[in-house]
Amino acid sequence: MRFHANIVIASCFIILLGLSQVLSAQTYEEKRKKILEKQNSTRAEINVLDARIKSYQQKVAKAEEEFNKSYKKFENLNSLIALQDDKIGNLTTEQEQIAEEITLTQSEIDARKEELKVLIENYKRILLFAYKNSRSSNLELLLTANSFNQMLIRSKYLKKFEEQKAKQAEQIRRRRNELDQINIDLKQSLNRNQIVLQEIQQEKEILNGQRFEQKKTVDQIRSQATNLATELTKSREQKEALQSAFDGFIAEEKEIERLNNERLVKLARARQIADENLRNREVAKYSKPITTSSGVSNEILASNERIFASSKGALPWPVNSKTISKRFGRTRNPLYSTVTEYLGINIVADPAADVKSVADGYVFQVTSITGYGDVVVVKHGNYYTFYGNLSRIDVQKNQILNAGDRIGLSGVEQSPLSENLFFAVRHKDYQDPLIWLQK
Repeated sequence: MRFHANIVIASCFIILLGLSQVLSAQTYEEKRKKILEKQNSTRAEINVLDARIKSYQQKVAKAEEEFNKSYKKFENLNSLIALQDDKIGNLTTEQEQIAEEITLTQSEIDARKEELKVLIENYKRILLFAYKNSRSSNLELLLTANSFNQMLIRSKYLKKFEEQKAKQAEQIRRRRNELDQINIDLKQSLNRNQIVLQEIQQEKEILNGQRFEQKKTVDQIRSQATNLATELTKSREQKEALQSAFDGFIAEEKEIERLNNERLVKLARARQIADENLRNREVAKYSKPITTSSGVSNEILASNERIFASSKGALPWPVNSKTISKRFGRTRNPLYSTVTEYLGINIVADPAADVKSVADGYVFQVTSITGYGDVVVVKHGNYYTFYGNLSRIDVQKNQILNAGDRIGLSGVEQSPLSENLFFAVRHKDYQDPLIWLQK
């Protein structure tokens, strides 16, 4: 009975060992699959950036030596360099993911080598035992048995011994095959890693060439010193135009609010008139609100404001791009070394790309502003978002919007800011949109 129990325990141990090895293999495959999925996603982003890079390469090739075209060339190179930087960042991410895959595969190889080493050591001990304890042949062992019964017992154990040797040899062969396959996986990963590293190096060389080309363009434009005043004036006019337009919108809204307050006072007085006919005429005269508002209730506006305020750093991007060609705030102009101030950001986008509202609100204003082209302003309580340089507008003033609703299409090559979307955020004053958008 004790012998039987030992056999059962040994069998269970072997089964559990086999299961653990299967689970180990499954875990490795699942982990590797996830890493490969990440690589595919990163590669898709790289392909999108490649398409945009080709578009800007064509524009750079068409730029001529005259100032206006040279300046356009500089702006396109600026966008191209931003895209190239983003691609290098994505390639670096992909390389890190491949390195993670290589580390995982190498760990699996080390583990499988240890398993194989244990199996081979066990097999060596079996062979050594057979060598030390066997006679010249199994036949001789059988023939020298003292009795027929002993011969049968020896035959039975010799058969089991041979089966165990064959089983061990098969396990070693299977483990070697598995190890060979994982080594193939490793070689593939190493090859991909080498390809991506070469691509990063090539992209950096291209980027250096573009920066050199940009420097030449900058030097060419700097030589035309008479245009310094034009650049400064243009920047100041853009800022003043945006400020003035917004101040006008607010003034209009406050004037409507003032007139409505006056109307309510007159309505209250009209309701006190004793003469019924006169009272009815005056009440009818002052009952209709003086408004161009969307009709959104104060409760909804307050809710929009709370949601917007709580979404800092988590708002969706208004276009399907996160490449910035011009940043918010005070910047030193690389052409003239002058300092200018920008009230939003320019986002490089595909021509006529969908532009979507980043949060719930309503269309506060649809207008055209010098330097920004057609602009839509969306109100989110006391927060405002601006979507400028639009090539098409799909909304109208006072229209209620949900987050993700399409506002229009981004700029095209003929637009004031070329193929960019101007995006700004205002709350009491203009704020850096990048602190509001998803990282």
